[in-house]
Amino acid sequence: MPDPIFRVSQVDMFRAWEQDPESNSGWLLKALTSNEPTEDMLRGTAFHAALETIKVGEVDRIDSQGFTFLFDGDFTVPAAPVREVRLNKNYGGIVVSGKIDGLFGRHIIDHKAAMWFDAERYFKKYQWRYYLDIFKAEKFTWYVWEMQEHDQEPRTYTVRDLHVIEQYRYPELEQDCRALAHRLRDFASVHMKIQSKPDIEDALMVTEEDIRA
Repeated sequence: MPDPIFRVSQVDMFRAWEQDPESNSGWLLKALTSNEPTEDMLRGTAFHAALETIKVGEVDRIDSQGFTFLFDGDFTVPAAPVREVRLNKNYGGIVVSGKIDGLFGRHIIDHKAAMWFDAERYFKKYQWRYYLDIFKAEKFTWYVWEMQEHDQEPRTYTVRDLHVIEQYRYPELEQDCRALAHRLRDFASVHMKIQSKPDIEDALMVTEEDIRA
């Protein structure tokens, strides 16, 4: 049977669960196995698509996939020569898959549509670590777009700030990524039934007993 495949975001979700001693495994299992995108996911996807439409010049409004984004400020969007690339790496019994927004040589960029900003939260994430390791890059830059929804206009957001965070490869990075991946692999072997699929998407199932845990 092929090794189980997890997305980088799923591994980071498992890390957050590990660091919360009061949480149970039920919500994690539901989150890992759900095929229904959340409103946050839909907004993020729409915003990424919106950024792809920006050309040279000024833009103050973009309509994308049922969402409207209004830009309140002067922001610069980096135009990476390589975009939307997916790669994966086998860490020994578990494959981790990641898709980057943009690549400049060995420099990765990633856009986030956020309702609030907490710099420490991004430093704790493993997403940037896995991207650097999987893509053999040296530098990772977050572009965190802080936005607010209009009370009277559903799915309309004002982009009010842009936060840029830079992070770099360090000597123990691959070791840290492998250790976390192995802990998720062991968790999945106990709590999940893993089925193989021919593509890179999730291949996980969960029992009713696990959901109630």
